[in-house]
Parts: sequence; structure tokens; C-alpha cells
Amino acid sequence: MNFSSFSSSPTVATEAQTVKRVKTFALPDKCFEKRIGCAWRRGNQFGIYPRSQNVNKTTSDTASKTDDKILNIRQNIILFTPILRKLVNEANGTFLSVQKLVETSKSSDNQVEFLKLSRQYRSIIRVCIESLQEAAEKETDGLEKNTLLSYITIFYSIECIWHLCEILYIDIIPGEVVLPFLLEWVRFHFPCHEQTAAQLLEACERGSEDHPEYWDTVIGMVVQGRVDVARALLKLHSTADANEFKLVDNSLRSMPVYSVYGGISTGEFTISWKHWQAECRSKLSSGVLAQTPQLELIMRLMTGEYSAFESIRTKYSSWFDMLGGWLLFTAPWARRRELGAAGAACAALAAGAPASRASRLDVAVRALLEGDLHQLIHEIQQISDNGWFASHLTDMLYHCGKLQILDHQTDVTSRLRDSLILEYGSLLMEHKSLWSVGLSYLSFCQPEGPKRAELLLERLPIDTEAKAMRVIAEAKKYGLVDVAQSISAVMGARRLGAGGAAGAGGARGAGGARGAGAALAWGARARCRALCARAAHAALRAYCAERALPAADLLLSAGAALLIDDTLLLLGKYCDFHRLYKNREFRKAAKLLISLITSNIVPEYFWSTLLLDTLPLLETDEPVLSADDTYEIMLCLELRSTCLSAEKADLLRLALARNLARTALIDVDE
Repeated sequence: MNFSSFSSSPTVATEAQTVKRVKTFALPDKCFEKRIGCAWRRGNQFGIYPRSQNVNKTTSDTASKTDDKILNIRQNIILFTPILRKLVNEANGTFLSVQKLVETSKSSDNQVEFLKLSRQYRSIIRVCIESLQEAAEKETDGLEKNTLLSYITIFYSIECIWHLCEILYIDIIPGEVVLPFLLEWVRFHFPCHEQTAAQLLEACERGSEDHPEYWDTVIGMVVQGRVDVARALLKLHSTADANEFKLVDNSLRSMPVYSVYGGISTGEFTISWKHWQAECRSKLSSGVLAQTPQLELIMRLMTGEYSAFESIRTKYSSWFDMLGGWLLFTAPWARRRELGAAGAACAALAAGAPASRASRLDVAVRALLEGDLHQLIHEIQQISDNGWFASHLTDMLYHCGKLQILDHQTDVTSRLRDSLILEYGSLLMEHKSLWSVGLSYLSFCQPEGPKRAELLLERLPIDTEAKAMRVIAEAKKYGLVDVAQSISAVMGARRLGAGGAAGAGGARGAGGARGAGAALAWGARARCRALCARAAHAALRAYCAERALPAADLLLSAGAALLIDDTLLLLGKYCDFHRLYKNREFRKAAKLLISLITSNIVPEYFWSTLLLDTLPLLETDEPVLSADDTYEIMLCLELRSTCLSAEKADLLRLALARNLARTALIDVDE
């Protein structure tokens, strides 16, 4: 079974081909041999299940004998690897810093700040590569080690492309003469022969040409523009005092180097450079170096001879190694817009290689040099890092104002940036602990981002109350109040149901009270009237079953939340009544109790409890219930006499009569 969009193994960036890769899955069970169906599940995954041909004829007996299974196929997300989680979290901090800079900065020129943030991204990538290298060195399992090495290759390519993009489009280069920065890029990412050069210079022995890599190292230093190192290595040759060595050394020493702060214009430098190169050609044509082919090759390279670069192409793993040298000896004054021709010339040095063999890194670097950012974004989307690189680099280029060259309509470039951020944020929302990071990305893509966040948050699996609280806090943070209320309502209903289940049998009252208390808390958060009503009724019924009132502290501090439902208001006021009675504030307690009796919000099953609560107030040393209050209680008792047993009703009538007599005497005295 072939699925072109899903792969269980990562694709190495430098080996990624332009052809479409297909992953084959072998379905393991016989139940998949005839007919199968497929259904999408949450995130980038789908389920495969066998489909019965006789669906309508299936009986309970045949259904119990089937051995059908469901297979879950999901995309391999390398960002969910534990060692790469640090990359995701730290990059999120830098991403938020970029957005904050754009929102708070009053100036439109923030290139210096953007450059700092771009370097933060690159430092995060470098730390990630170092962590992967350390893990690969310690790994003993061959398969796992190969996986880590493939990750190293991917992020090495990412850092290489980002660095070049930073030089060409983010950094502020005086005069736009990019050669010094391009040479630095080549030396940093393609340090060919650097270790050998360091060893030879450290030994500092005459006759170093006996080293098998001596001449390759000297030529490599020249090609990378490290003229001082090349001259030092030439002096280690046993015949360094010969005229031909002095001739080459003098040419290297006198090579003009352009500097924007050098005090000369580009035109003056160009004249000086062409004069120096003409002298090099003159020395080369004199035949003095014919006896030493290596020195002759160095001089040919210095004159920018294409065939000389072709002759050393096989010494390097890629044409990137020669890019800086080719530009150094052909057009050292080149601006950014002139790099496309240099890139094409160096790429053509690998003659005979078919276009389909070009790696993603090759195509991306060519696109950067040619200024084709549309092609660049297309290529980096194909790198199997699950969109981390494409989303962050595109966001950086967008805020730097560099993506406007794609077209003249700003909304198109904005949609390009938003689409990548949305996809990356949605991907992170699939992870059990990175979903909050994904939420921060979606929040910066108005208006679709919050809508997508709302849909994805509602589908998050919530198995604990702690996670529910965290999801609610994040939802409120980004203004998704409906999601917070929906989750609170679901959690409240879940706790209410769990309390009822736990309360089955002898523990029903205790379990119901606990569930009702938790449900009250969730219902108040959700502002859900139906849930609050159900929870309040459950709490009152639990109290009628001689259990403690649940969530008393919550109800005493609920405030305006009690107005959501009448039953909840009754429960809250009743808790307040108990507090006043416990504090021996009998008059206030009596006044509150009478207000509840006359409020018409008391359910039928609770009248017996409410009427019996008047007994201790009727028997106090000093009357706290007036004659009018006593008449109100008498009226309620006669109207609802069936809710009390005859014995309790008679006891209450006696207490009412005695209290009425006491209050009558007080009224006469007054």
C-alpha cells in the first residue's frame, strides 16, 4: 500500500531528490487482504480498517467472531523527538520577540534588531546541531545513530541557508559589496583543508611539501581567500627561497583588497585590481612557473581562469567551496544583484551532472544568489524538518520587508507568511505538551489563526483537571472565551456524572456531594446556567441526605456568579445562612432564612430542611423572629404540611406558637 505524503523515516536534506518519494506500508493482518477503508483522524494521521462486503447481513454472532483491526498511520514528526524539543521552545521565544518588535517599534527601520534576532535563530540551530552530535557519539544502536546523523545533516543545511540569507537580505552591508561576508560564509560552513593547514603551521617545518595534502591545502587556502595562510604555507616549502616562489608570494602579498572604509572608490579599486591581475597574467605568460605546475595553477586561479577552477573541482565535495574564490578572483567588487552569474558559473563546474541530482541545498543556494525568494521558499518547504525552517525564515523575511519583491501586492506576501505559520502552529497543536507553543503561533495570524486555534483547542484530549485548567488559562490568554466556557462545561458535566457514579450504593451521598462541589466550580467558570442548576440541585439533595454542603468556601465568595441560576442563588444564600448561624449572628441568620422562605425559588424536596432550620431560631433565649416572620412560617407550614412528618409538624407548630406569644408580649410592652 503506497502513501506518498507520509513517511516513517526522515529525508536527508542534502540527498533530497526532486522526484517524489513514496513510502510503502505492509498491512500485517489477513483482515486487510480484501477491502479496506480509510478515515482521517485528529492531526496528520488516519486510520485503516477492513470493510465487510455483507454489512447489512452482519449479526451479533458473526460480529463477535470477527478479528478485524484498525491501523493508525501517522506522519513522522521529527520536531517531536525529545532532543529537538529545546529547538522548538527556544525558537518560539525568538519568534515572539520578532512579533513584539514589529508591534511596539515606532520606527520602520529595525534592520539592526532584526539582524540580532536572526543571529539568535542561528545560534539556536547551532546548539541543536551540537546536541545531536553529542547524542550521536553516545548512541550505540546503529539505526538510532543513523537517524541522529540524518537530523544533523538536515539542520546543518538549514543553518547554512539561513546564514547566507542573513548576509544577502537581513544584514546591512555598506556599499553592498558582499565578498568579505561570502568568504566568511564559505570558510565557516565548508572548512576544507583547515585542519591540515593548522597542523602544518603548528609543526612549522621546512620540507612540508612531503605531506600528501600539502599542495591541496595551499590551493584550498587561496580559493577561500585566506592569502596570509597560503603565503605562510608556501614558506614551509624546502625551495621557498626560489624565484618562482618569491614571484607567487609577491603577487599574493600585493593583491588589492577592497574595503568600504579604505578611502578609495569602487572605480579606483577596479582599476587597481585589473592592473594587478594584468601583472599576474604577464608573469604567467613569461613561463617562469612552468617548472612548478602547482605554482602555475595558483597563478592561473588568481587570474580568474575558468579552466583552472575546473581542474580542481574534483577536490571539493560541492561547488560552494569555490564560490568565494571565484568571486574573489573575477569580480571582488560584486554587489548582491550580481551574484547570480557567479553562482551559475560555479555550479556549471560540475559538468555532466544531471539537474535531477541537485540537492535541496544546491537549489536553495542558487535561488538565494539569484534573488529568487519564491523558489527559495518552495525549496525549503521540501526539507523534512516539518516546516520549522520555512515558517520562521519566511516570517523574518516578511517583517524585514524583503518578500515584497515577489509581487506588488502586500496581501499576497502576507498570506504566504500566514499560511506557513498556520501550518506550523497547527502541527505543534497535535503534541501533548507543545500545543501551547503552537497556540502562540496561531495567535499572530489574524483572522484565521484564532478560529483555527478555537477548533483545535476544543479537540485537545483532556484527561486531568490540571490540564483543563491550563487549556482554559491559555484560551483566556488569547481571548478564546467561548472555548474556555465550553471546556469548563464539559469538565463540570464530567465531574457531576463521576460523582453520581461514585455515589452509587452506600457512598452515594458522599460521592454526589464531592461531584456536585467540583461541578459547581466548573459551572461557575463556564457561566453555564444548566450545569449550575444541575450541580446546585445535586448539592441540595446531598445535604438533604445528611451530608455536608459542598464548595461552601466557593459559594461564599462567588458574588455575582450566584445570579446565573435561581437554585445556585438559593444554595449560595443557604451557605451564607449557615455561616451567620455558626457565628451566632442569629438575627441576621433569621432575616436571611425568612427571605429564602418567601422567595419562591425553593424546590419542593428542600422545604422540609428549610422549615426545620427555623426551629433553633424559634427557641433562642431572646426572640429573633418577629410576629410577621412567624406568620410567614406558619403559612408555609400549612401550605406544605405534607413535606414533614406529623410529629415534626406538631413540634414546629408548638415552637411557632410559643414564639408568637413571646413576640406579642414584646409588642405590648413596646
